[in-house]
Amino acid sequence: MKRTFLTIGMLMWMAALLSAADLTGKWSGQFDFNGNAVPLTFDLKSSGDTLTGKVNGLPTDNCEIKDGKIDGSTVTFWLMTEYQGNAIKLVWTGKISGDQIDVTMGTEDGGFSVSFPIKKAAA
Repeated sequence: MKRTFLTIGMLMWMAALLSAADLTGKWSGQFDFNGNAVPLTFDLKSSGDTLTGKVNGLPTDNCEIKDGKIDGSTVTFWLMTEYQGNAIKLVWTGKISGDQIDVTMGTEDGGFSVSFPIKKAAA
């Protein structure tokens, strides 16, 4: 009986590890900045618990995702862009729910942040 429960537990644990969200594909969303809609596109690639890719629509196009991680339904990464000639590190966190990620993007120092959904483009 113990062996059966142990086997079932191990199988469930392995299934959880293998079921990391596949975020690979094109995603889009927009946020409001000083009354203006700023559309963003994301070209994401996921492999296990690692997220890579690029974000377009910020002042610096093709911003490369750094330290991208997927932990269950949570995704985190950061990237560098520019604002008024200054380098800015933007930190991202998100909650995955099907073909949508509710993200919060903000400066590293917490001086600015905004939340908005991004949605996976239809295949």
